[in-house]
Amino acid sequence: MNLNLEAIKNQANIMVSMMKQSVFALVIIAFIAVSFTSCSASRKEDKLSKDVKRVGMVIKIKPEFIEEYKAVHSESKAGVRDLLIKANMRNFSIFLQQLDDGNWYEFGYYEYTGENFEADMAILNKHPRNIEWLKICDPMQVPLDGYKGWAEMEQVYFNQ
Repeated sequence: MNLNLEAIKNQANIMVSMMKQSVFALVIIAFIAVSFTSCSASRKEDKLSKDVKRVGMVIKIKPEFIEEYKAVHSESKAGVRDLLIKANMRNFSIFLQQLDDGNWYEFGYYEYTGENFEADMAILNKHPRNIEWLKICDPMQVPLDGYKGWAEMEQVYFNQ
């Protein structure tokens, strides 16, 4: 009987040792997986931050159209949001401010994440719904001198 008990103890010790090795192997695998994922995500973020075209723009708005302009851009109106996303335009925001010269200005910002800006803008500009949208919004705006629409601004700083 002692012999069987010793054999069982030996088997148990062997199994415990194997389980420890398995757990250690799983920990190593998990560490490698997390490291790889983190590096991959980091590289992807680096690539995205380098490939993003940040666009700031400005245009005047006629004071008598401010409320209507806000209404057509409200959350309840779909407008052309889906078209902007299809054109790889993200984080599109428009801000409104009256400056010291007495004029009201819209300041717009978006991030372009696509690979061919000119081609995406050409597709957007030809889309019938976008054309109709511009027929609504353009008459409310006054381009700055020398521009036909929004004036693109120079980016002088970006904080990652």
